[in-house]
Amino acid sequence: MATKPRSFGGCWTCRLRRKKCDETRPICGACSTLEIECQYGDEKPEWMDGGERQKRRAEWLKAEVKRRAAHRRERRQLHGLEVRLESLDASLTDESDSTVPRDLINTTARPVAPSMDASSSSSPYIKTESSSASSPSVRTPHSRSATPHTDSCSSVPTPEDLSDSHAESSLEAAFSLEIEAHSIMLYLDYVFPFLFPFYKPPFFDAGRGWLLVLLTKNKALFHSAVSLSGYFYGIILSHTSQGHQHCTKNTHEALHKQQGLALQWLQREMQDIITRGVKSNLVEANRVMASIVQLLTSEVAIGTPGNWKMHLGAATELFNEIMKHHAVTPSGFPCFMSVLLRLGTRPFEWTPKNRPWGSDQATLRFFTAQLLFYDTIASTALGQPPRLQQWHQPLLEELPDEIKQLLPGNERETISPHINLEEFAGVQNWVILCIGQIASLDAWKKEMKRAGSFSVPQLFSRASTIEQRLRTCLESLSDCQAVNGSCPASSINGCSQSQPFLPYFASDAGSPFSRTLHTSVLNTRIWAQAALTYLSVVLSGFQPSSPEICESVSATIEMLLSLPNPECLRTLVWPFTVTGCLASPEQEHVFRNLVSAMGPLSVLGTVREGLAILEKVWARRREIEQAPDGWDLAACLGTLGQPALLI
Repeated sequence: MATKPRSFGGCWTCRLRRKKCDETRPICGACSTLEIECQYGDEKPEWMDGGERQKRRAEWLKAEVKRRAAHRRERRQLHGLEVRLESLDASLTDESDSTVPRDLINTTARPVAPSMDASSSSSPYIKTESSSASSPSVRTPHSRSATPHTDSCSSVPTPEDLSDSHAESSLEAAFSLEIEAHSIMLYLDYVFPFLFPFYKPPFFDAGRGWLLVLLTKNKALFHSAVSLSGYFYGIILSHTSQGHQHCTKNTHEALHKQQGLALQWLQREMQDIITRGVKSNLVEANRVMASIVQLLTSEVAIGTPGNWKMHLGAATELFNEIMKHHAVTPSGFPCFMSVLLRLGTRPFEWTPKNRPWGSDQATLRFFTAQLLFYDTIASTALGQPPRLQQWHQPLLEELPDEIKQLLPGNERETISPHINLEEFAGVQNWVILCIGQIASLDAWKKEMKRAGSFSVPQLFSRASTIEQRLRTCLESLSDCQAVNGSCPASSINGCSQSQPFLPYFASDAGSPFSRTLHTSVLNTRIWAQAALTYLSVVLSGFQPSSPEICESVSATIEMLLSLPNPECLRTLVWPFTVTGCLASPEQEHVFRNLVSAMGPLSVLGTVREGLAILEKVWARRREIEQAPDGWDLAACLGTLGQPALLI
């Protein structure tokens, strides 16, 4: 049998690697796949000398193949983020036809954000006059606007016409800048403090200056912030006695346009990260992650369900890439401080005590805290372990002493928790750690049952460790509050639903709120007590009448009723909903009254979504009693048709 003669037309790279070449020109398939240099030619390259130069070339090529392989893996992982963003873009387009055209982001002239005319204004209270909302004109300080009427008798504009046109264009550009400035200040002064009431950076951290810097540099986050400002303004104005009916329509139009712009800028930035990689572009990756988390926060704040899972998945994957490439010490331990130092103005130098973080460092700290918080709460609704649980210990708690002793001396100081969730979300780290562990235990229990290898003693052993930590820390907090004084008794049941909306945003005494928020100690206690209820469900099943669950529910209700103001409930939606799902029929009115007492403030955030879940669960009491094994917390949080992120 004749054999095919050996070909000598392959590229020199494949010959050096001693690999079969498909001889495709100008780049063969193997070199194209590996993204390495492909060389053809009748004459041998200089390095193909059969000696030392050829050996060095082979070693270099081997290292290059390895390096490119790592880069390709990173691109594949980041490509998943791009797919998610494209899906979000499609869903946003389906919701509204007023999304700004994609090419709008390429026509902007100003460095801060694209300029817009009245029809695409950042403010929802500017009435739209364009007949085609899907194709707004873009006006920059140097562009001329079309006049409403054209003089058919004159094809050449007179000096007076040019002067008037230039003046009109300048006025419109100035007006657009003014509106955007107002929107951003609304966000900084009112909306941001409302969304994150426990975040009060100390004086030496230079306050929230990092946020202003980020808004000027990050167009995706800029438009997301503007959309929230417009939405809040429209909602508040509609609840005042002087409210205008047309504001609602304009609010939604402007909201979709600004969200569309935010998403399109995010896609552009994401594509850049996919192309260039996270490893050598930490600053850009950090800002993209911040934009995704901000977009998630915006959609939850305005009550837009459905997209949060895609946002959260994209943000957690990007954070994993950041940590994988920038947070591993020479000893192999993850260190968040090393990432922060790389973002500093002088990389790898310790940030001095009582000195402010740089804007990129503060951005990473804030949005990492939010992401850890969101991811953990989402895991309870998705019935799975938190995606970022591998980073919980290095970011949220101390390493055991036996592990610290194994570290070099210069690493021991940096290997410590660098995120204090109490500063950012008003909940101490140990509560969120325990909730994440309970979610993991719940997922493990279900997996073991499916595999037929479930162990009751192992379940109780793991649960007892979590329960002991929760009760010990709760007792410590109770003692602390008893010494320092408790929160004043609540007047929730006596509050009128007709309370005006505007006072909640009045800037009395330099604060955007006229009422006192409850302390982070009380906030943490309520979250911890609800976590105990959650643990009881995982341990014993969905049994609202069990003594342990009844006791825990009653304890949480008592603390909820001790809140100083009705609006405090907006930071406690998850504990409120978990507790209400297990409440007795006689206790249902308490939860309805808590929401009712918030008045119009309940339209913002997830409070109403939490109450809707409770009403669904209560309506199905008989069904649950007949088949309790088919119910758990994740099932309750999905009764509205999709998992709920109650933040």
